[in-house]
Amino acid sequence: MCVVNNDHATEEATVHGKMMLRNNDFPNEVIEGSPNNAFIPQPGNKEQLMNDLLSLKVEMNTVAALISESPFNGKTKHPGLGYFSAKEWLQFADMHFRHHLRQKKRIDAFLK
Repeated sequence: MCVVNNDHATEEATVHGKMMLRNNDFPNEVIEGSPNNAFIPQPGNKEQLMNDLLSLKVEMNTVAALISESPFNGKTKHPGLGYFSAKEWLQFADMHFRHHLRQKKRIDAFLK
C-alpha cells in the first residue's frame, strides 16, 4: 500500500517504533507474542523451510526494488508501533528476522 499512494504520509511511528528503527534492532529481550501465534502453521520438514526461506529472499529483493522505484511516500499502521513507510516496513522485516535468529541462538544454547 505504501508504494502506490501517499496516504498517511505525514503520520509517524510511536516513540518506541522510532527508537527501534533508529537502532535498527529489536530490544534484546524476550517479547511476549500474541496467543494467536500458536496457530501459525509450521513447515513440514527442513527442506520445505529452506525452500520457503529462499523464496522469501527473492520476494524481499523484489520488494526492495519496488520501493526504490516508487514515487509515493505512503505509510501504513503497525498495530503497536505507529505508521511505517515502505522502506521502514522492509527495515522492520529485517529487524524481526534477526530477532528470531537471536531467539534461535538462545534456544540452541539452552539445549546444549
